[in-house]
Amino acid sequence: MADTIPIYGVRNRIEKNGPAIRDALRPDDRDVFVAELRIALAEADDTLDLDPIAAVVDKWWGQAVLTANPEVEAGALADRRRIEAGDPTVFGATISYPQGDPEITNGQIHDPLGHLRRATA
Repeated sequence: MADTIPIYGVRNRIEKNGPAIRDALRPDDRDVFVAELRIALAEADDTLDLDPIAAVVDKWWGQAVLTANPEVEAGALADRRRIEAGDPTVFGATISYPQGDPEITNGQIHDPLGHLRRATA
């Protein structure tokens, strides 16, 4: 099962909490994350508002996932270079369906994880 790559391309999942994010980050990023998290924790201690902690976790979780999945990070960096070079194909094609939504007209629907299922409505 460890060799199975889910449809969204992430092989190594990272829990969305401080210790998991810290462990997944590179040393330089790890130091910055810990410093920002400590500031947010101190602010939460003063105000009893947990939003600053959640903001730091949300900010760094994506980077932790990329770091833990170097093939995804390499693809993201390649896409960034293509965008900076002016390559619009990075964004894919836009398709319009004048006859209506094909998922509704043919009775097939993709769920949020991309699995095809039959429409029940």
